[in-house]
Amino acid sequence: MIKPVITIHQPEHMPWLGFFNKMLKSEIFVILDNVQFEKNNYQNRNRILGNNGAQWLNVPTETKGHMDKTIREIKIANTTQPNWKKKYLLTLELNYCKHPFFNDIFPPIKNILEIHDEYLCDLNVSLILYFAQLLNADCQFLYASQMNLNGKKSNLIYQICKQLGAGTYISGSGGRDYMNLDVFCNDGIQVKFNDYVHPIYAQKKSFEFVPYLSVLDLLMNKGPDEAHEIILSGLPK
Repeated sequence: MIKPVITIHQPEHMPWLGFFNKMLKSEIFVILDNVQFEKNNYQNRNRILGNNGAQWLNVPTETKGHMDKTIREIKIANTTQPNWKKKYLLTLELNYCKHPFFNDIFPPIKNILEIHDEYLCDLNVSLILYFAQLLNADCQFLYASQMNLNGKKSNLIYQICKQLGAGTYISGSGGRDYMNLDVFCNDGIQVKFNDYVHPIYAQKKSFEFVPYLSVLDLLMNKGPDEAHEIILSGLPK
């Protein structure tokens, strides 16, 4: 029996290319939605390319008690910032309306924001699944919160891999700082660190390439088919 290749990732907002590079190389993608929310990290924002360089695209969140909540429990701040969605969509439209794939990519994003406007995780996952479909990702998606596991960091990752019978776990390069590799090795799970080298592509608004943006920038410039190949071209160091 061939054991699956697994990656595990928090549901970031509009993730960057490295996120989808791991996804495209995996057979099971576990959405890590049961860990603590980190305000003003990549869980509720990411970067796009504006007229003056990279700029943040934010989803406002309710902050009361957020230190005790998981990502899945975080609500969008619709009451205190009722116009956030209009501003968000206008920012996207102003910065990408003249890009070659805007008319294909933008309308579904607008629809997703209209439907999933209560919980941040639901919004993020819906956008991730939309991008995954565009990029022709061929993997199964699971939620860590539905696996009834306890533990933190390396132990939680190990428990997920063990429950799913993983043969290989693809980790981000930051995993070297906290993962107990011996535990994985002793159970026959190979850990591969994805030291992603960001590929360069032509950006409509910039002569000098601006890296580490949301995958949205790549899709707007190059479209799904070429984006798939560009993401996979970011080879490990």
